[in-house]
Amino acid sequence: MREIVAAAEIPARFRDDSLENFNATNAGQRLVHGVCCAYAKTWPEQLQKGGGLLMTGQPGTGKTHLACAIAHAVMANHMSTVKYGTVSSLSRGIRATYGARSEKSESEAMADLVRPDLLIIDEVGAQSGSSHEMQLLFEVIDSRYRELKPTILISNLNAKQLEEFIGQRAMDRFSECGPVLAFDWASHRSSQEGMA
Repeated sequence: MREIVAAAEIPARFRDDSLENFNATNAGQRLVHGVCCAYAKTWPEQLQKGGGLLMTGQPGTGKTHLACAIAHAVMANHMSTVKYGTVSSLSRGIRATYGARSEKSESEAMADLVRPDLLIIDEVGAQSGSSHEMQLLFEVIDSRYRELKPTILISNLNAKQLEEFIGQRAMDRFSECGPVLAFDWASHRSSQEGMA
């Protein structure tokens, strides 16, 4: 279990986030919390069908909290493997294979992102989005889609902006796998540590 948690690379700030300690105070928060709880509860079915979630909304609204809470639940209850990363960090990991001294190929680095039972990709749209980075993101989403591997995307963009950013092909594949959850309330970061 310690190895599974360590391999997930969930940031220390979100290491104690759980579905139980998410502070849902309005109808929208209760709705997304309920969907996330149901997703974690039905994890074997999600794993079988490649079910995913798309979380959109302003910073500080609880997206990363709930994504990491799901990760903790599926690791603890099902011993499932998880990988967390931002678009930038995942892209850096792939680009690091381009050097002559790299011990890993690009295809091996991509396989490392397809292998985990659950992949959480955070901060989608927070970076410049070079064509190469967008192609890598599409390949990861497409490969996981084909292999029925659940993925959670987190973005500060709304659904329309996100489609413009990652492209219709990637959005279509992702939308087929699960709902879009709109975190459309004000930031709680100042009053509740760990929400993002």
